Amino acid sequence: MSEKPYYTISSLERGLRVLETLAEKGSLSVSELASQLQMHRSASHRFLATLKGLGYVVQDPSNSRYRLSFKLFELGIKVVENLGIRQVARPIMEELANITNETINLGHLDGKEIIYIEKIESTQILRMGLAIGARVPVHCSALGKSILAFLPERERDTLIRSIDLSPRTPNTITSLEKLYEEIKRIRQQGYAVDNEEMALGIRCVAAPVFDYSGYPRYAVSIEGPTSRMTDGNLQRFREAVKEACNRLSQHLGRNG
Repeated sequence: MSEKPYYTISSLERGLRVLETLAEKGSLSVSELASQLQMHRSASHRFLATLKGLGYVVQDPSNSRYRLSFKLFELGIKVVENLGIRQVARPIMEELANITNETINLGHLDGKEIIYIEKIESTQILRMGLAIGARVPVHCSALGKSILAFLPERERDTLIRSIDLSPRTPNTITSLEKLYEEIKRIRQQGYAVDNEEMALGIRCVAAPVFDYSGYPRYAVSIEGPTSRMTDGNLQRFREAVKEACNRLSQHLGRNG
């Protein structure tokens, strides 16, 4: 087993594990957290007490269980706001929503996942879409595949080798060979399609957004139920999303 880097702060690492575990489980007692993280009960109590004092954790007085406060959410919102892309992208996304009358999403690559950082809801009664802050796998979402296809080759290959290709639906790409074939197709056509690969009943079409250096920093998708996202509408929408992403890329300084 390899040693940890000398600069690793073990107590900080364990504190972050506490936050991650509470985010996953919802609420836990001191003993339950200790069991989850395989630490002594006294250590579990100290971490929770410290995080409570800092405002990251709250304790339910009725059962003494601990859960996360909204402080982490507030930090996340500040990170997204500091990206600046939301203010630039929103008018273009609103135009796209008016043209398609479907949900429009703005995604950003974060590790092996795409995080939703902005969206315009469809005005139709039946509408699909995840909330801002939601995460989806890079390989089975139109947002993710459109970014993945245009990453620098070495970075793309490294990322692909780390992806868990477990199926989300019967349509999910589960082999490296098929994923590379999909990437080649996306690079040729300039857009990606999620054909019920992440969730049954939902289809999306997306295109990448490039920054001034030509890096695929973001992606925009048009998302809707399969009943409306027909092959004909996908053909029409793909040109609309490519044009919108080209304009947004120009706003970020990309020429050509």
